Amino acid sequence: DAPAASPEWPMAHGPFGNFTPRRWGHRLVEDLRRARRLWLSEDNDLGYGKGSASGYVAVLFKRPAHPGSCSGPIVADQRIFSSSFRPSGSVWAENLPHLKNMKTPLRDEELRKLQQELRLEADDLVLAVDRRTGRTVWKAVEERKGVNRYMGKRLGFGVAPVWFAGRVFALGTTGRLYAYDAADGRKLWETDIGKAHRAAEERKRRCLESKNLPGSWGWNSSLIAADGVLVAPAFDDPRAMGLLGIDPDTGRRLWERPGVNSPYATPALFQTEGRSCLLTATLGGAMHLISPRDGKVLWTVQGLAPNYASLVCSAEHVFAYVDSAMKDRLGRTFARLAAFRVTPSRAEPAWTLPDRSELLLANWMDCAAHRCTAVRDGRVYLYARHDGLDGADGRHLAVVEEKTGEVLHVEENPWEGSLLSVVEDRLLHWKDAVHHDEDEIEMFRADPADFRKLGSPWKPAESAATGYEVYMEVPYADGCLFFRTVTGHLSCYDLRA
Repeated sequence: DAPAASPEWPMAHGPFGNFTPRRWGHRLVEDLRRARRLWLSEDNDLGYGKGSASGYVAVLFKRPAHPGSCSGPIVADQRIFSSSFRPSGSVWAENLPHLKNMKTPLRDEELRKLQQELRLEADDLVLAVDRRTGRTVWKAVEERKGVNRYMGKRLGFGVAPVWFAGRVFALGTTGRLYAYDAADGRKLWETDIGKAHRAAEERKRRCLESKNLPGSWGWNSSLIAADGVLVAPAFDDPRAMGLLGIDPDTGRRLWERPGVNSPYATPALFQTEGRSCLLTATLGGAMHLISPRDGKVLWTVQGLAPNYASLVCSAEHVFAYVDSAMKDRLGRTFARLAAFRVTPSRAEPAWTLPDRSELLLANWMDCAAHRCTAVRDGRVYLYARHDGLDGADGRHLAVVEEKTGEVLHVEENPWEGSLLSVVEDRLLHWKDAVHHDEDEIEMFRADPADFRKLGSPWKPAESAATGYEVYMEVPYADGCLFFRTVTGHLSCYDLRA
């Protein structure tokens, strides 16, 4: 675990870079329905994240907030930081076919609201709130520098900010990179991510000319800080994303490494010998360890299954997907979890889970970028699903010994879920972290010798904002969970007994 003085959740995948929260030593409630909401932020400008499969039709049905990003908050310096965007400017999208074909004309007030949400430019936002009260500490607004990147079901703007050394770094909707003082929000510098930024600005120009929405195109890899370097996504290839190394003091580009990561993943951090290295994997089945200082690839493993989601690792192992021999009724190949022993110089196979239905992982879009694994205290927790195998659907939770791959516990679980998080001595399992209306959470005792459900499933009072293809992470810090909500707020729930 991290030292007591370390940041609580400074980047999208937590204080260790592997989605595992710090252990704070709190005794948690036995039933999540006893969780207490401590606050709802006074600012509600973050937007609602994932929209509808019907696109902007959702706006006509009174969405509770304007469009926004689908990236989760971070926690550091006793503050919550979150980035998003809000539609702005005077030009709005008039050339929408479903508006022209509506049988019932909009009333004046409905049209005015719709015009607000359909504005084509956007303000890039970064919000800082007090962790204890939810009150706004500062808010940075980059007026009209962005573009309205509304998402329907898919392809949202999901780039979370990162805190590092007293500064907050955020990526705007057209690829502008901003650096702020975490204490007061003062902007320190601004740059861009190059090719992807220029393409986004050209797309924005064309949509303003045509008075049409730019259409969704997904950016789903968050900023991270590793070994004193800011690492940003390059978005250079729709199937294999690149990475950029940035000097956090000046914004100067240090290196670029194309095609090393899944476009749906944020690099994980492998901590070794006092430094951090980047762990990435691709849809082409390659896994890499990369030095953040110079972008050098330290080793590569080929021949894996497509790896859509962010990798999960421990101090000794990284867990990746390899192909199963089994397929679903549509002919899609399942995957199995495999562990590799990792050092800075090599990755060696440690074990692969048996090719059994209760341990299979769906490995195609709609579910492949879901984070189905968590690791803590020498155990790997797995959400497995074999929907469509032999005409049946099946879902299980499993606990695996990290060093040996021995399956310690398996139980059937019917939930359409997969987001797992180990907090204190508990396993939290989100029922459906990709839809607003199904975001219940159930809690288990994490010990495989006494693995059992505690209490009843719980749904926060405000539906959590979600990103569909890539999760909006929910930080855990000092006994509390921090959500973004569909009403554009941040909320804090206390899980302590």
